[in-house]
Amino acid sequence: KKENKKNNQLIKTDLIRSLEDQLKKSEEKILEKKNQAEQEITKIFHRVNQELEKNRKFSLEKLLIDFLPISDSIERALNSIENNESDKIFIEIKNKLKIISDLLKDFFVFFHVKKIDDINVPFDPSIHQAMSIQYTNQIEPNKIVTIMQPGYILHESRLLRPAMVVVSKKKI
Repeated sequence: KKENKKNNQLIKTDLIRSLEDQLKKSEEKILEKKNQAEQEITKIFHRVNQELEKNRKFSLEKLLIDFLPISDSIERALNSIENNESDKIFIEIKNKLKIISDLLKDFFVFFHVKKIDDINVPFDPSIHQAMSIQYTNQIEPNKIVTIMQPGYILHESRLLRPAMVVVSKKKI
């Protein structure tokens, strides 16, 4: 009887240990699944935030594109009036156009729209559209010689319109 009791006690002890091991493994699996779920939730939260930020940044893209020809027209008008500064009415019109031009520039700055109008910089097909080539030895090859129409970038990453440019090429 004592030996039977001892065997029963050993069996119970082994069973308890086995159940404790299974419980510990189950707890570890649950903890691992919990950590994986938390990581997945964090990833989803981060992705949603990125998407919301992207939508916020670029939601006005179409509207901003519609303002580009207006800005171009005002600049052309200002440039043409500069040649006719003798008449008082032209001076008055020029001053009003300058105010509108400055307001548009502030508007673009506020919405993080950057103008692409640098000359003597390397041609970059991701932001420039070559409209013509100028053969010259005065400027390094593949540099912007003239801006025919400025380009614009939104938030330093999205091209609204490429700059239409004349590119230098070595004269032979």
